Amino acid sequence: MNTKSLNLLVLFLFFGIYFILDYLFFAPLQSMIINYVQSRFLGHVLTYSISLVPLLFGAMLLKPKGQNEFLEKFGLKGNFLQGLSFGIIATLPMFLGYAFVFTLNRKIDPNTLLINSLSSGFFEEMIFRAYFFGLVFRYTRLGFIPSILATSLLFALLHLYQSQDLGELVLIFGMTFFGSILFSWLYAEWKFNLWIPVTLHVLMNSAWMIFDVSDNAAGNGWSNFFRFLTIIVAIIMTIVHSRKSNCGLQIERKNLWLKD
Repeated sequence: MNTKSLNLLVLFLFFGIYFILDYLFFAPLQSMIINYVQSRFLGHVLTYSISLVPLLFGAMLLKPKGQNEFLEKFGLKGNFLQGLSFGIIATLPMFLGYAFVFTLNRKIDPNTLLINSLSSGFFEEMIFRAYFFGLVFRYTRLGFIPSILATSLLFALLHLYQSQDLGELVLIFGMTFFGSILFSWLYAEWKFNLWIPVTLHVLMNSAWMIFDVSDNAAGNGWSNFFRFLTIIVAIIMTIVHSRKSNCGLQIERKNLWLKD
């Protein structure tokens, strides 16, 4: 078995271990930690940090190995300020538009806001973008499309708890599925700087929660209009960046399906 095939086996094996342990133990572990630290946000962060251990082991086993292995493999060596400025500019349509159309959400508490924006945004990108998409795309022969399909499908399915209505479920699935594709494309185009999708994810979630927009990811006409504008701005910024850097777009026809 060659190195890239072995890497693929390792990645899926350790993701399977993570997924099973997360399903069985995440909720009770989180309850125990929250009772100990007396903070829902801190408890959420600590529980997610512990749950990532199988993925860290899986990433460590990948070849070739290099310096700053953990930071580089998970995209955390990327420029944080670049990611932050990208996220702020891209989400301006959502914050400004929602401020004009919607009222402030006065029912949200700080712990819920921090959990559903900062903590969830960061750890979901670590799991689905950095590990499940990024490492598969970078360390195996699989191209962009096969690397992204399983990631985006699972990411979308995990958001279906937000509603019981069939129409809303279809919208939630579609929004989260294509959102996952967008975040993965951005991650690849910005040379695997994880702070790009992290800040975009965190700030988009924050805008959705700070204003009284919707109870789930489906949204409505105005909320999706401004969200669509944010997506357009993010895509334009990425294309402009690729041209200015003289590197061109990273996702091309030659790496859509299989790489050499």
